[in-house]
Amino acid sequence: MTDRDSDFEELRPTGEASHIPDERLRECTEGEPNRQRIATATTGYPDTPTETDTECRSCGSPIPADQTKCLFCLTNHLGDSSSETDAPATEWTLLGVVHMLVESSTFYGAVAKGAAAATLLASSATESTVDDCTIIYDLEDEPAAQLTDRWPVLPAAAQITSTGGEQLLAAAHDRTAWTDQSAVDSDCEPTTYLYDEGGSGIRDEQRLATLLDNAGDDTWLVPAIALQQAPKEREPEHQDSGIPTKERLECHQCGRTTDHRFSDHESVPDETWTGHAIWECQVCGTPRYGSSPE
Repeated sequence: MTDRDSDFEELRPTGEASHIPDERLRECTEGEPNRQRIATATTGYPDTPTETDTECRSCGSPIPADQTKCLFCLTNHLGDSSSETDAPATEWTLLGVVHMLVESSTFYGAVAKGAAAATLLASSATESTVDDCTIIYDLEDEPAAQLTDRWPVLPAAAQITSTGGEQLLAAAHDRTAWTDQSAVDSDCEPTTYLYDEGGSGIRDEQRLATLLDNAGDDTWLVPAIALQQAPKEREPEHQDSGIPTKERLECHQCGRTTDHRFSDHESVPDETWTGHAIWECQVCGTPRYGSSPE
């Protein structure tokens, strides 16, 4: 059973029809007339289980002890980022909430532009940290409290001139690792929280100020959930599995040591020199030089 199948199994209401036969029910009814079963002193209903809260293995939200994930992670099939599996189904790591900065005169126009920006972000070759992005407006269920509690508000879209929009922009601004700062973020969260309509990260404060000035009162923030594929699935197929392609290197953008993955060798005009090895930060996507993985 794949992780996606187990999610469907856990989401299925108790007592719903199953293709798996109930052997105990067959034993009780063979050779006896059909009649309603009555609980007795020896075969009554089971004791009520003791409710003890545990944590969702995907996002860490508190959940009942008889569940493995919260409703949000089950519905969106978010896996345990620390687990390893050989199942062919795609495993996703929950990065957190990011925000699309778009220009629109209406709420629905902002949502449409935000959805387009999220799609461009997920398919961008330069923003390789995010592999899938879905705006809050398109989610089937409310985001888990583990995500919403980290932000002052988390609406489907917020105009920048509104109270909620101002709070959201201030929070995203404070958490972003700007190119002219040495501030660092938590290891489990991205360092870029703002993206433009083209899905490109906004990492320079001057560029942010320019975008805000150009759009004026028509600026909106559209929150979205950012996901990343498991590192094993992000591995380029042409690379030899026997060659190490992951190292801990100093990232100048993040200002700390992070996981880097080998990307390629720098192309140079001189064929006698293969060029420096380029390693890409798995947190912010910034490339840097490093030793050859060979």
